[in-house]
Amino acid sequence: MAVYEGMFILDPAKFARDPSAAAQQVADLITAHGGSVLAARLWDERKLAYPIKGNKKGVYWLTYFKMPGGNLVPFERQCEITDEIIRKLVLTVDARIADALVQHALAGEAAPKRTAAPPSPAPAH
Repeated sequence: MAVYEGMFILDPAKFARDPSAAAQQVADLITAHGGSVLAARLWDERKLAYPIKGNKKGVYWLTYFKMPGGNLVPFERQCEITDEIIRKLVLTVDARIADALVQHALAGEAAPKRTAAPPSPAPAH
């Protein structure tokens, strides 16, 4: 089974009403197509570059999963017709770095958010 990285843009209104159900929808689709979720987490909520299905914002949900390669096309088709998912991108992960990416994703929720340092003042002449 190959390892995949999926970035799913979820409908923000449906996610706001029930975050666990909206995120569970992605996991359920993966398991329904013979896959298993390795790591899943909220990435961010952002303004979209252009409206998609009437949405100006989207909730980005990052998921790493294993799935037989033959099941990927039906899985992607099902994602396209699922109301909670407004866009998706699925990439194959190189087997040599799959474990490191999954560990990084699992640790990402616990890591504190870094804030940018204020710019240093310009030297006076």
